[in-house]
Amino acid sequence: MLLRNAYAAVLQLVRIRLGLTQHDIAMTVTASHVSQLEAVKTSPTLEASQELAQALHLHPVSLLALVHAAKDQKTARDILLLAIEELDAMELLDTSLPTQPEKLPHPQTVAAKKKWEAVQELKNEGRSQSEVIQILGLPKSTVARLWHRKNL
Repeated sequence: MLLRNAYAAVLQLVRIRLGLTQHDIAMTVTASHVSQLEAVKTSPTLEASQELAQALHLHPVSLLALVHAAKDQKTARDILLLAIEELDAMELLDTSLPTQPEKLPHPQTVAAKKKWEAVQELKNEGRSQSEVIQILGLPKSTVARLWHRKNL
């Protein structure tokens, strides 16, 4: 089952179980958008899911647990227990989490720094540029450039 189909089925099931109309759960998400979601004509955004969950008196995780349970033909309990197990294994279950992404260096910057450090380490060991080229398998021009560089 596609995730969009499961989302539509669960949205409709919970809405009807609570005795609500599409108009009742429409806030900034319009009734026509709710209709399109239930007809599998569109996919929800994270913000729309959050709003719809709130209108259905659910936590967004509860709504998504139901959706994934429907998709995987499991119970919501199975999905939530799996989530607890996965988060516990990553030691994230009882940890405070960041609210903003960390500014990470570009992967090419990290790779360049590693090359520079490797060249400098071999240079400090007394190796020649020719030996460094052989050991690291780097082009002569790269080794020459990194050889004279003070830092990276």
